[in-house]
Amino acid sequence: MGTNEIVEKIRSEAQAEYERMINEAKENAKKKLEEVRKELELQKKRFIEADERKGVEEKERMIRAARQHARKLKWMVEEEMSEKAFEAAMKRIKEVKRAGFKGKSYQNILAGLIMDGTRSIAAEGSEAAELEVLLSEEDVAYLNHSLLKEIANKISQDNGVKLQLSLSDERVKSAGGVIVRRKDGKIEVNHTFEQRMARFSTGLREDIVKTLFSRR
Repeated sequence: MGTNEIVEKIRSEAQAEYERMINEAKENAKKKLEEVRKELELQKKRFIEADERKGVEEKERMIRAARQHARKLKWMVEEEMSEKAFEAAMKRIKEVKRAGFKGKSYQNILAGLIMDGTRSIAAEGSEAAELEVLLSEEDVAYLNHSLLKEIANKISQDNGVKLQLSLSDERVKSAGGVIVRRKDGKIEVNHTFEQRMARFSTGLREDIVKTLFSRR
């Protein structure tokens, strides 16, 4: 259908983008980490004095403070690079809308996402249902009522359930993709690209951490 492929493509390009940014960020990260090392060295010197003045308890407090500062600095760098990578990935969607993806127009991609969402809802029950499709203001131009009717008819025949599918007047704030839901609000399937990209967030952040902070 191509929807998983486009998400994988966006993810791979996001990784390529953050690798480019990492070259710029590494120097900054090294400087920040060097500050932490210097601070730790300073703390070591203070430990000696603290041992003479306040003993082991003061030393442990200072060690905890230094480690907490290092963790905070590391987290800030990770967060900054992750945000930049995802911003670059979402920008890639504009090119997909313009030129399509692997021979499929953006309209076909949206139709596939609607088909997936509609099938998921149809599988939840055997009774007739009225469904609606929510799009962003920009994406409304890619759909028409005849396409929605065609999708509804196909799934109705395949599942033996009478479905009605219409375009909602409500608009969503999204870079792309769709939300399909029952009009009674009982079931909703979110196929926006933001939602799909969120599935890769953990893995991508782990890659960033390994690249920036692994010892070589």
